[in-house]
Amino acid sequence: MALNEQVPTKSEFHRKSTGNEVLAEFELNGKTAIVTGGYSGIGLETTRALAKKGARVIVPVRSEKKAKESLQGLDGVETAPLDLADLSSVRTFVQGVSD
Repeated sequence: MALNEQVPTKSEFHRKSTGNEVLAEFELNGKTAIVTGGYSGIGLETTRALAKKGARVIVPVRSEKKAKESLQGLDGVETAPLDLADLSSVRTFVQGVSD
């Protein structure tokens, strides 16, 4: 198969499907999701959809201020500092999420 050939997945979803449509049949109360890039673009839409379904959503951030502005008003969403280029930051993040 050539790299540009696409194989149908036989899914009911398509390129214009929303996060709300994808998660429609799921109940996420009591679940935790970590969404990297969760305060802009498709990550923000993912964060919104997960929170709307009841998940606790943790958004790792380097810029707390920028993230807080984007996530303002979303219930069940929190931020935690994380710099993927700094292993001590990664360890601290993991420890905080694990508690």
